[in-house]
Amino acid sequence: MLALGDIGNILVQRVKSNAILGAIPEIRKNRHEPVTEGNVHERIVIVIPGGSKNGQFQRCYPRICIYVPYRTVKKGNKTKYYAPDEERLRELENVCIGMFRSSTYGVHGTETFLYGEDVTVVEDDPETWSNFLNVRLKFEVINTKL
Repeated sequence: MLALGDIGNILVQRVKSNAILGAIPEIRKNRHEPVTEGNVHERIVIVIPGGSKNGQFQRCYPRICIYVPYRTVKKGNKTKYYAPDEERLRELENVCIGMFRSSTYGVHGTETFLYGEDVTVVEDDPETWSNFLNVRLKFEVINTKL
């Protein structure tokens, strides 16, 4: 059985191996560093929830959350408001679709695993002055011998 930390490491390596996602300066498991309105930046958090064991499979649904800061839009001389950076969100969504839409097989030690996209949504996170792309994956460890 793969430990949840192993699953996180597999996904961190996969994200870092991509030219666009790997260029994002902060890629972490389970949490990101606190941000303020003045230092908000792009970051990726890979969240690994507890899994379940069901017969021949070990299954969990990790999420890859890609935070994209709001754009500042000025209206008139003084008023400013924040808007989603839709162009960047769309670009990153296309990258994630290309990476995770098809199932990926792999081997870690003696364990065989399979993962792929389950659902992708864009969410708002006003507390961090960001929107984020939430890519939920279905990750299964196949515990069978051939």
